[in-house]
Amino acid sequence: MSTTSIDYLKCQQRRKKLLKRIEELRESKVMVYVSQAPLDDNVLVPMYRELSHIGHVDRLDLVLNSYGGNIDTPYKLVKMLREFCRELTVIVPVAAKSAASMIALGADQIIMGPFAELGPIDPVVRHPVYPDNWISVQAVQYSFDFFDRMVDQYTPEQIELCLRLFQKIDPWLLGDYAKMLKSSQQYAELLLSEYMCKDKPQLVEPIVAKLINGYYSHGYPITRVEAADLGLCVLEISQELSDVIVELFLEYEKLLNLSS
Repeated sequence: MSTTSIDYLKCQQRRKKLLKRIEELRESKVMVYVSQAPLDDNVLVPMYRELSHIGHVDRLDLVLNSYGGNIDTPYKLVKMLREFCRELTVIVPVAAKSAASMIALGADQIIMGPFAELGPIDPVVRHPVYPDNWISVQAVQYSFDFFDRMVDQYTPEQIELCLRLFQKIDPWLLGDYAKMLKSSQQYAELLLSEYMCKDKPQLVEPIVAKLINGYYSHGYPITRVEAADLGLCVLEISQELSDVIVELFLEYEKLLNLSS
């Protein structure tokens, strides 16, 4: 047996032990989604198979570590998870950003590791000219805002130059970006209203407004303290559970490195 195979088996054994301990501490059934790839609909079938294997449970914990992805996938995934449990908790070891933060909004509560973070849910897209670059759709809106603030300071020649630049923006793209922002808002409102904030509907609008428009950086780290201050239901956990969550993430990180 190769060294890599031995390392893989050891890693698998440690993961099983840590997962079992979380289930004991939480009295729950645990499933895991830890990925370095963008979240998209390709996760739905594997997740459904795993859920079918688990069956319906009272308490389901999803260990989630992802930096985001497709704007529509989180809503589909939450609805599917909800078909298999009475209560859903999202456990974030390190990061559930962007679209992954949207999944957390569809839980009843969130557990965050000691240095875990959520993020703003304003959608990002590939740059229409430079596809290797990802940009927030709000960047277009901010470009117009910047022009509005600066127009009184511009000379007529500078204004004419800016207008020529804006004429190069495809109006179809502008409309599509506006729809994406509206979609993020709609999904977030639906998830919060139906689940985490179902008993506190007055919190839905301010939470969504903050998560979509309240941060200038799409990568802004929303810590567990700030997430609780926003009105999200973030659970206090024991030191043991906190340590186990971090150790589990490290084992999955090793697995990803072994697989690459």
